[in-house]
Amino acid sequence: MPAYPIYALMVEFLAYSGLRAAENAGLEVRDLVFTTRPNGETRCTVRVERTKARRNGEWVTGTPKSKKSRRTVPLPPWLAAKLATYLNEVHPHAHNPTAPLWPSRQNGGGYRPKGERYAVPHDWTQPLAMGTFYDTIMKPALEAIGLPVSTPATADAPATRGVRVHDLRHTFACMQLMSGVHFMQVSKWLGHSTFTLTLDTYGDWIPEEDGGALNELPEPTPARAVGAVTQMFG
Repeated sequence: MPAYPIYALMVEFLAYSGLRAAENAGLEVRDLVFTTRPNGETRCTVRVERTKARRNGEWVTGTPKSKKSRRTVPLPPWLAAKLATYLNEVHPHAHNPTAPLWPSRQNGGGYRPKGERYAVPHDWTQPLAMGTFYDTIMKPALEAIGLPVSTPATADAPATRGVRVHDLRHTFACMQLMSGVHFMQVSKWLGHSTFTLTLDTYGDWIPEEDGGALNELPEPTPARAVGAVTQMFG
């Protein structure tokens, strides 16, 4: 990751936006919508409108997983500020609304001293293939800090499941629920097809207070209580 600070930013982005890998690959510059609050704070929402995946050497643009997957996701202010800097100072095609938000890497290697990794230059015209990102960037980073990685099955060994790109989506969901955000809101941000899916997947991470919202309705006055019962039950 130190050789690719842009991808380190992308990992933060995934952990704090909850996007799926194909949705992240489909992001374009125009999908980040920035606003400035009266206090000068930068805010940003992410429009999830398409997916991109590489198949047979070609990029295929698709639609999100379900109707509810087409959504907007707000980012925390500190991350919005980082992305604004990224577009203003780093991204060479930020003026092009349809440019990929995250760059790929150019084909081919280059000279590198023995024992050192070679940082392949970015290709800003192509989206980032998330599978390749995992194999060539994220997996070595995980191994360097002692975290388990996922490996495919071979003739000599079964597949192993370690930390995956998709786990950044799970991280987002768990952090939001543990911080007290209601599960229905988290479900919308995740683009789940139903609220039940969110509960089935992340129910154990919801605080007992149901998203941190306590039932603190005030005691009604007698007149209000009678009026409410009359209105509800006639």
